[in-house]
Amino acid sequence: MKQPVTEDDVEQVSEVSDQSEAQMIRSLPSYRPTPWLFANQILDRIDIMTGGRADWVQRFCTYLVIGGFAALVNLAVFSIVLYRIHLPIDGTMHGIMIHNMIASVLACEISIMANFIPNDYFTFRHLPGHKRSWLARCTRYHMTSIVGSVLTFLIQFGFSYVGHVMSILAQATALIIVLVYNFSFHHIFTYRSVKHATT
Repeated sequence: MKQPVTEDDVEQVSEVSDQSEAQMIRSLPSYRPTPWLFANQILDRIDIMTGGRADWVQRFCTYLVIGGFAALVNLAVFSIVLYRIHLPIDGTMHGIMIHNMIASVLACEISIMANFIPNDYFTFRHLPGHKRSWLARCTRYHMTSIVGSVLTFLIQFGFSYVGHVMSILAQATALIIVLVYNFSFHHIFTYRSVKHATT
């Protein structure tokens, strides 16, 4: 004879369903699987060790690779403008500082775009803020990066003219220091969730 289904039975089934759903969510990796088995195994271990934070590690590694390329672009443009392009500026300390500033600004803008385009596609495309328009993302990326670039310029300028470090080494050091700021603020500001207006 068939037993009637009670409210307790429904609650038990609901609890079991919730538990199995939670276990299934926990068993899914936090990162986006790569085509390489070895990389996925490493990310699996990181996921276990960090309690599901392998996605951050994956994004940081991708950001480092792209940022490394953009830093090389920055250094190349900075070096070409500073050492190869002769501007109609006198050879006084004031003129040298202006030349350095022009090299920094050009290197900054070109490297921001060399950073934004691949990072927008590869590194941050799965974050909620990627739903914004390309122009909005580019503008927000520039806002974060310009603050980072001002910091880079100030650090480079300080090392060069206060610490008397060779300009190209000062620029490389400044880029490394500002890396953590940029990565953090792209998460906090550039690609944070899009707030929907409540009606």
